[in-house]
Amino acid sequence: MAKNTYFRHGTRNEQMLQQSLVDEFIEMFGLDILYIPRKLIAKDVILNEEVISEFNDAFLTYAYLENNEGFQGAGDILTKFGIRSTDEITLTLSRPMFENFIAVQTADYNSDDELIGLRPQEGDLVYFPLTANLFEIKFVEHEKQFYQFGKLYTYEIKCELFEYANETAGGDIFESQEKEGFVIKYYYDRTSLNGQPTLREMVTGSVSGITAMINKWNPDDSYIELRTFTANDNYSEFQIGELLSGGDSGFSINITNFDELDIKDVYASNIDLELVGDGILDFTEINPFGEFGNRN
Repeated sequence: MAKNTYFRHGTRNEQMLQQSLVDEFIEMFGLDILYIPRKLIAKDVILNEEVISEFNDAFLTYAYLENNEGFQGAGDILTKFGIRSTDEITLTLSRPMFENFIAVQTADYNSDDELIGLRPQEGDLVYFPLTANLFEIKFVEHEKQFYQFGKLYTYEIKCELFEYANETAGGDIFESQEKEGFVIKYYYDRTSLNGQPTLREMVTGSVSGITAMINKWNPDDSYIELRTFTANDNYSEFQIGELLSGGDSGFSINITNFDELDIKDVYASNIDLELVGDGILDFTEINPFGEFGNRN
């Protein structure tokens, strides 16, 4: 038997009133955030995950903070790689606000001509102004509250503290990106040194056209550490033998080689791990990990 036909589970006017009340509540008791959509540059089709991504846009909007008593998650935990922060927040966004303001500027068509990106996407970032941190969207709950008056009014996004990888971003969005980049140690021909470099000076390669900032200079061991920010279409690092010229002091050197293990970002410890591993494993054997293949 059907329900009473004289009573409706929500009319259009009731739905509009409910949406207006929800939006007003979020605007009154919420806070301003920056919503930063992710743009995929390269994707691993086997593991179905991004390889390279960019964050070039930011949209000022508002959201309601659900966990107003503090961060969720496991907090700061000690791992074998150091201290890891797992702070989490839950934010509620207005559907019309997102769809009419953000989605219209970020939604795009995929290879099947299907419009994607009409809702918040997992992997997008949120700038949380109270702690000045970036949080990554891990899950989007799009059915809460559950069909009041027969309609949905909000998106609830669960975010975790963002862990930097190989992402790039526009300077107007992340001013702190000036401190990022990849540090590479280049050795140079001592006889080719002309002048004296200064720290934080920008250098340019004569062949690759890449610019980098001097992070460290060691005249005794004839090497220079460069923090690379840019790359052209053909090269991602300076080429062996090319001339590097300083923008301020006018110095110049010819690089001779570099250590591939010493290409690191601000969180990497490639060389340290390699040196510690050399003291643990006996590489004089053919197979240091077992008996198979060992020969006297």
